[in-house]
Amino acid sequence: MPGNSTRVWFSLFVLAVFCFGLAVGLVLGRHMPGPPFDRPEMFMAGPGGPPGRGPRPGMLIERLNRELQLSDDQRARIQSIFDARRPQLEAIQRDMAARAGEEQRELQAEIRKVLTPGQQVQFDRWLEQQPRGRRGRNGDPPLYGK
Repeated sequence: MPGNSTRVWFSLFVLAVFCFGLAVGLVLGRHMPGPPFDRPEMFMAGPGGPPGRGPRPGMLIERLNRELQLSDDQRARIQSIFDARRPQLEAIQRDMAARAGEEQRELQAEIRKVLTPGQQVQFDRWLEQQPRGRRGRNGDPPLYGK
């Protein structure tokens, strides 16, 4: 029986370590960007992409080359595909940013209608105090999510 007791304690220890790691991973995951392929700006690498957005020119192709061992011909063809698709991706991204900004402004306006004049002032002050990194492209702070 002493062996069973040791196994139970060891199993509980492993379970506790797993749960702790899961909790830390969830907390950190909320504060870190998603995987590169989940971010459309990764496909806008190179000239023509928004300044300060996405990887340096050719970074995605280099990553694909490391993973897939592309031939020179494949690299050139993939680069031409990215170059051809870049304008459409940029247009979609601009449209999404504009739509998200408009939705956020409408949300803020609806919330303001519920508030008293004093609360509206506090609400506006609260919006201004939101960290810059949490703001959208148009500078509006998000009202939901982390």
